[in-house]
Amino acid sequence: MTTKRKSKTYRLFRIFIHKNRSKISHALDVFFMGLKNGASDTKKTTTIIQAFVTKGTISKEEEKFLKIYVYDLLKVAGIGIPFVLLPGASIIIPFVIRAAEKRNIDLIPSNFKNKPKEQIKP
Repeated sequence: MTTKRKSKTYRLFRIFIHKNRSKISHALDVFFMGLKNGASDTKKTTTIIQAFVTKGTISKEEEKFLKIYVYDLLKVAGIGIPFVLLPGASIIIPFVIRAAEKRNIDLIPSNFKNKPKEQIKP
């Protein structure tokens, strides 16, 4: 009985993936590009902080970059920490993000926002 359910579920999953492969591919592109941008932002932030510690000052552009970076970190912590502690919260996160968007609350870090295709591909 369970093998029939597994095979039916697996077949439905394969059909879903096949029908939505372009959407899934685009979502994965945005996700991995966001991770890549996040890593480069972390390196840039480290360089800026080191420059601040050694020189004592940073430029206005660097200060603005640090503010955006810290703001994005707070977004990730605000979503991630409470939901990691609650069982089954990974199912709730998309609904919370949708509800926040309807109320003009931005919960998605800037690295993971949908960007035009020209910016996604290196």
